[in-house]
Amino acid sequence: MKNDILRILDQHRGEFVSGSTLSEMLGVSRTAVWKQINALRTSGYAIESVSRRGHRLLESPSDLGTYEIGQFIEESHFLKEGIFLETVDSTNAEAKRIATDANFEERLPLIVIARDQNAGRGRLGRAWTSESDSGIWCTLLMKPALPPEAAAPFTLIAAAAMCEAIESETGLDVGIKWPNDLIASGKKLCGILTELGAETDRIHYLVIGIGVNVSQTSFPGELAEKATSIQIETGLEIINRLNILKAFVERFEIYYNLFVNQKEISAVIAYNRKKSVTVNREVVIGAGQGEAIAYAEQIDESGNLIVRHGDGRRETIYYGEVSVRGINGYV
Repeated sequence: MKNDILRILDQHRGEFVSGSTLSEMLGVSRTAVWKQINALRTSGYAIESVSRRGHRLLESPSDLGTYEIGQFIEESHFLKEGIFLETVDSTNAEAKRIATDANFEERLPLIVIARDQNAGRGRLGRAWTSESDSGIWCTLLMKPALPPEAAAPFTLIAAAAMCEAIESETGLDVGIKWPNDLIASGKKLCGILTELGAETDRIHYLVIGIGVNVSQTSFPGELAEKATSIQIETGLEIINRLNILKAFVERFEIYYNLFVNQKEISAVIAYNRKKSVTVNREVVIGAGQGEAIAYAEQIDESGNLIVRHGDGRRETIYYGEVSVRGINGYV
């Protein structure tokens, strides 16, 4: 009932809705409405109540919450379900748990969103810092009708879609560090982690986890040299995460359908080339004793990175195979 009351108050934002009107619309008593209004206040919603006038919604506690995500899913042409969690180990882990349910396919595509992650991960098992309510911590769960070897471009699709979304909603100039990071001012703004469960010839599930730093004003220790946020880069005090998320899903849907239905990926490759901060630079490939320095020449038609070694030998670097980073720093 709380979500129904929020929906009505939100539809009449700035106006009073009487208790009797709410009780009639919901088929409950005015006492029941009053209890839910108080419960919403406890959850952080600022609701003004005036005798003989009713209730009106003044402010929501966050731009991302159960009600907001519910409205988002209702409006989405792509997503069937949205799950909002106050806290979780990681949204990727939660999505993979959902994929163990017998009938999970009926719920897809699905998005998991969390206010806080306490065990967020990046590529190669690296930890991902997810400060509570300061970013977009989410995972898409899907099951495209494709063989496992066709999954790599989904990371590039997500990178292009989120890059476009952030730029359109904030005006920030964002670059893409091949294959899965978004960059601003030479620092990491967003990370993408794609994982899949598969059989020999088909994908059982595909999860795309995305972490966007939004409202952090500083980062601890070594992260200060490597990470940044939308607020740090733009100076904006109000950044609507829901609008960024909506814009991302809209762009992702277009690219996803083109790739899955028509095997068309050229627009995604072109955008990744345009926004690349990796191409035309010397990069470090690999980690530890296996590191090598090479020159990143181009992103090929399949989304792989083509590098040239010092001896003139060219090599194709496939997503997930190695780590690629800048020779003098993160980028």
